[in-house]
Amino acid sequence: MRYVIAPLLLIFLCSLSCSAQQFLTGKIYKKNSNETLLSVSIHNITANRYDLSDEDGSYHIQAAPGDHISFSSVGYRADTVTVTASLLTAAFNLYMDIRPQELQAVRVGEFSNYQLDSMDRRKEYAWVYEHDNTPRLAHDRQGSDGVGVTLNIFRNSSSAAKQRVHLEKRLAKEEEDYYVDFRYNESYVTKITHLKGDSLKEFMRRYRPSYDYCRKAANVDILVYINDSYKQYMKTEDQ
Repeated sequence: MRYVIAPLLLIFLCSLSCSAQQFLTGKIYKKNSNETLLSVSIHNITANRYDLSDEDGSYHIQAAPGDHISFSSVGYRADTVTVTASLLTAAFNLYMDIRPQELQAVRVGEFSNYQLDSMDRRKEYAWVYEHDNTPRLAHDRQGSDGVGVTLNIFRNSSSAAKQRVHLEKRLAKEEEDYYVDFRYNESYVTKITHLKGDSLKEFMRRYRPSYDYCRKAANVDILVYINDSYKQYMKTEDQ
């Protein structure tokens, strides 16, 4: 009989825990805009839980009334809210202010603004990268009959570990996109092509270079690439 009771008790305890869980959900936007913000770091300070907003700005984090939740992202003012029962019953959308850039030179010492931002992003998402592989369930057996199994819940379970791997890959991809944007930015492309508005956006979308190319290319290579792409673009527009 006790062979059956122990697993059933474990399932019962887990089901009670799951049924009691509540989540703060919603979307995160740039203030005074309909633009959603992805990869905003969401930290339940009280429960020490983390999450990131999705590609469409959606977020979903376990919370309870009284918990303090912080929202932060490089380039934006951090914001903190205290959870109330009413916030858990409907979507809670947050609007983040752009953080004013203090007078910053193109280069600070040996670092470009991009590199400084990259280091800030690394600090912002340190919770993703700095973790161990402690298992969630620790089976402390006393004897061979299974009695004495203890439920030892750690924050980084196997599912959490998979989520971290997914987030690491996602952040790595975003870092690559940031680098391409740094080497192939609107201001520089406009200076070379004199394109503006929708024409500029279409040109940049159509001829966006790869991350690997941008890593290998010298500044003059980027200039030649944009110039050659512009000639090709004008040919297609004249047809």
